[in-house]
Order: sequence, then C-alpha cells, then structure tokens
Amino acid sequence: MAERPLSLPGSTDRFVLTDRPALTLTDRYRPLPDGMTLGHATIVRAYEVRPGDVVVAFFTDGPSPRYAEHVPEAFTAHPRSFGTCPAQCEECENIHTRGATADRHLCLDDADDRENCVIVYRNTPVAIIPAMTTTCLPPLDSAPLLPDLFTLDDGKFGPYEALPVSRAWSPWSTISVTRATAEQIAIDLPRSLAGRHLTCRWLHELLLISSDPRLRTEPGRPGRLIEPDADGRYLIGGLWPWEEWFPPTCPDCSTDTEQIDVEGEKVWRCTAPDCDRRTYGTGDPDDDEDLPPYTETDADGTTIVYHGTGEIDVETTAELASQEGTYEDGQDADGDDGLTCPNGNKAPECTEIDPCEACAQDEDEEAARIEASMGLRRGTLD
Repeated sequence: MAERPLSLPGSTDRFVLTDRPALTLTDRYRPLPDGMTLGHATIVRAYEVRPGDVVVAFFTDGPSPRYAEHVPEAFTAHPRSFGTCPAQCEECENIHTRGATADRHLCLDDADDRENCVIVYRNTPVAIIPAMTTTCLPPLDSAPLLPDLFTLDDGKFGPYEALPVSRAWSPWSTISVTRATAEQIAIDLPRSLAGRHLTCRWLHELLLISSDPRLRTEPGRPGRLIEPDADGRYLIGGLWPWEEWFPPTCPDCSTDTEQIDVEGEKVWRCTAPDCDRRTYGTGDPDDDEDLPPYTETDADGTTIVYHGTGEIDVETTAELASQEGTYEDGQDADGDDGLTCPNGNKAPECTEIDPCEACAQDEDEEAARIEASMGLRRGTLD
C-alpha cells in the first residue's frame, strides 16, 4: 500500500494514508506489530474515537489532498475530557496556558511514565484501527520498543541507542545499552569533553570507569564497576551528563537533515530541495570547515567541485574546466585544436586574431602583392 485514499463523512477533503516510514536515525517511527497493517485503518473525527481504538496517524492541514502524519508510536486510545490530567503533564499545562478549553479539545490518551497526554481538537481527523478489529490482531506491545538516542559533547560522539527512559529521567541518570554500545562508549568517553578526566577499562564482562585520583570526591574509591544485568545490558552514566540526541538542523535554513556517508565519515545533508548545505551536526560552524570535499557531474558532463559544506568551489571548478573542458567544435578550452600555423607555431603563440611574428610578416607580404596586382601600389611581384 503506497497510498490509500480515505473519505470522511461531512468533509469534501480527500485524505491519503501513506506507508508508515521505516525506522532510521531521523525517522523515529515504531513499527506496527506483525499482522497489524494500515490496511485495517479507517478515518474518524477525534470525538468519535472510542476506548480500545488504535491511533496510527493524524493528517496535514488543507487544502486537499491531506496526507497522513504518522504518530511515532501507535497507541491505544483512552479518550477523556480535557482538563482532568491525572499526571499534571507538561503538554496539558502548556496547552492550557494557550487557552485550550474542554468544549474544543479532548485527550486521546493519558500521560504515563514515558509520554505526555495526547491533546487534540475535537474535530481533528484521525486514522484509527477500530477496537473491534484489534481484538483479532497482535497486541501493540508485541512490537519492539523504539530505542532512545543519547550523545556526548553536542553530538560529536554518538548517538548511542538505549532502552527508552522515563519522563523523570535526568542527564545524570544511567542509560541501558548493549555490550557493543558499551564498548563504543568506553572508546569515546575518555576522548570527550564530558569524560576528559575518566578512563575506561574492560575486566572480562565488567566495565571499570574511573576518574583521575586527584579529582575524586571520595578518596580511595577506585571508580564505578559496571556489570551486565540478566539481559546482558549495561547501565552506564552518573559521572557525566548525557545529552538526548536529535537529528541536527541545517545551519542555513533550519530544515531537518539526513545522514549520508562521505569518505567513511558521518555527514548530515539538508533535506530542503533548494539547499545543498552539509554539516557535521555538532552545532559548531567551525567544525564544518573540515568536511571532506566532493565532486559531482551535471547533465552536460561538467565536473563541479564542492567544498565539504556543499558550496561550489568556484576556483577549483574553473581550473578543472580549463584543463579538461572542450568546446562543441572539438577545440580545447584554451583554443588549441592541435594544429600548427604554416610557421610551426601552436595557439596561443599564433592565433587568427593574434598571429605570431612570422605569420604577421607573411600576411603583410601577401597584402602587398595583392595591392600591387590591383595597381594600388607600385611594387614588384615575385
């Protein structure tokens, strides 16, 4: 199902349900359980959502057609009136300060230890899988959870995948990672600004993270010894602040970027159609000056050289064109067609506009003979 049109009673708009995006670093969408597909979905107004319905998408604003905006994690609806938040979550507080009222808004799902309440306008079009259908399908929680992403030093190291953390998590808390991720953290941490006073050492299955003895607040303490839990995962943190990782935005137009590889390095490219900017995504423009340059060939076969940031290297591109470019008539870019003049000189030493000295003398003598033959000048023909 690439695109599936849906109609909503009472609306002249055409709604289009698209495939759910695949999980990538920039598209954080939890897959539906095996056996549950968007082919089971229909469209209703938010006030028509019933307990047990699975919410999979909302839709873009008009004009028609209006395309699906998939929710990062499909959820089972528990509709209730707005204004009775049991958790006093940030979403309810923020939208209340903006003037939300119970007669115009409602809550589709209550806050839990990971997510805030889902507050929408009552007339919002919603793509759902009805509760009657979901009873015959695998439960939502049978799909694997999306990992949270963390980093060090504003994105210079990472991102590291970890089990989802609760809303009460703080940067000084631990994150749960696999052995492979723990090994990468052990390599990166001592090189980072956040962990510059720390060292990491593996003792078989145990990871020892210790600090400079001169900086220890508890003299004699060797460090933090981390052992795997029953699932083989490591709880790492508490000695430096973690940073939650999000896809970097373009420094020029603030559009989201997508990850590409350039000569084995992670580079982020702007997704705006009229912007070619690339970035390391660290937030420091000076870092982008070290991005590796690259070349592209346009439709006419011209080779264009770019700086690592995506700007055209005009000087290098022009120099390359002068060395390799040819005119349509087959002559080289500097006018040298490989031929010599009658006196054995090549362009640019001898051209039609600027002949060499020997050819200039020959032309003068030829002109004199022509004038003499026409009686315009007294002279002797050879």
